[in-house]
Amino acid sequence: MTVKFINLRVILLSIAAANLFLFGAATVSAQDEQERRLWDGAFLKKRAEAKKPSADSSAQKSTAYKRVTPKKPAAQDTKPKSPNASNQPEEKADSEMIGITIWRLRPARDDDSRDSRLLIEDESKKETEWTPERVEDETVFAPKDKVRLSIESPRDGYLYIIDREQYKDGKVSDPYLIFPTLRSREGANKVGAGKLIELPAGQNAFSLDPLRPDYVGEALTLLVTPEPLADLKPASNQPRKLDQEMVERWESEWASVIERYELVGGAGKPYTKAEKEAGQGGNRVLTQDDAMPQTLYHVRMKPGTPLVLKVSLRIEK
Repeated sequence: MTVKFINLRVILLSIAAANLFLFGAATVSAQDEQERRLWDGAFLKKRAEAKKPSADSSAQKSTAYKRVTPKKPAAQDTKPKSPNASNQPEEKADSEMIGITIWRLRPARDDDSRDSRLLIEDESKKETEWTPERVEDETVFAPKDKVRLSIESPRDGYLYIIDREQYKDGKVSDPYLIFPTLRSREGANKVGAGKLIELPAGQNAFSLDPLRPDYVGEALTLLVTPEPLADLKPASNQPRKLDQEMVERWESEWASVIERYELVGGAGKPYTKAEKEAGQGGNRVLTQDDAMPQTLYHVRMKPGTPLVLKVSLRIEK
């Protein structure tokens, strides 16, 4: 009798464990599918379809991203639903995606495609060929590394990028508006799906040169606003110094919940011809067949406010 009871208990525990496993697998699958919709529907499918299949079209079918930040529920997700509310999930107007690719440049090699190279002018005004390669958001650079940025927002709006030097004690320098300027696209900063904004303008690069012993990198703040900001209208080719209190007020009032995703297998991949044409000339837009950004940020902001995102370029001596 005792033996039969033990066997029955083992059976019941096995059934419970199997149910738990199946429930867990279903939950994970549902989460994976929900997250995939972020880059598949909320980003990729907002680009135009390619007029004819490209060499990269088959690779796009297997595009996958991995989450690298813990999932944080937005404040509005915790509010009780109205009794009359539908049980169907609703697409939130205050949830947006933005894609960024950070490129670290290395000297071009003989086996590099001509389409992936850039001519960069050094301090002596000598032009040298460099090849941009993708790196992940948390990459730590070496002093004097050359870096470029590509930004794509599927949300229509206006892009502003503010730069501050970052120091070892956590302090930062005065903020400077580095985009838009009249040097980049003659001051045009309108963004949308498939439209790539590259910094710095032309075939140039940011050089992470420590100008102070305690310099540890650059702190960038990106704004995507529904309407142009009159206070940030470009007036020259040079970065413009901004009021620090104004920038801090924007960052505080428009603070967002950020979830970050990295393209699986993307790090180390070189610049593509499509990215070069879209970023350098600005006349081409990326299609669904073209490469996706290396890093995607899911930004949950207060309803009706601009998208705000902070990105750091860190160095280690």
